[in-house]
Amino acid sequence: MPRPERPHRADVEISAVVAARELTFREVPTVATTFPGDDDQEAASGSDRTRLPTPVGAGVVYRDVRVDYRLATRLPGQYRGIAGPGEVPPETADPPEETDGDRAP
Repeated sequence: MPRPERPHRADVEISAVVAARELTFREVPTVATTFPGDDDQEAASGSDRTRLPTPVGAGVVYRDVRVDYRLATRLPGQYRGIAGPGEVPPETADPPEETDGDRAP
């Protein structure tokens, strides 16, 4: 599936694939993806559908369907570079130790 056009470099990217041999919607769903936070937040989402139209019809039986979904976002500046559990933030990591082969003559 193609990546969303924005952001060009995502800090967080979530993707999912759903497939079904048979799928019927009792009613047409209301679907929305929102990105709460700053108005200038870089975020995008999108899906590729196989044998599943947009919008779907109520009571219609769809067979051998597949949806590939991707969500991507850049974190606000104050959160970039924060390490996760067990990680060392890049700005506080110790540089690798020099070996004799690394030293200039």
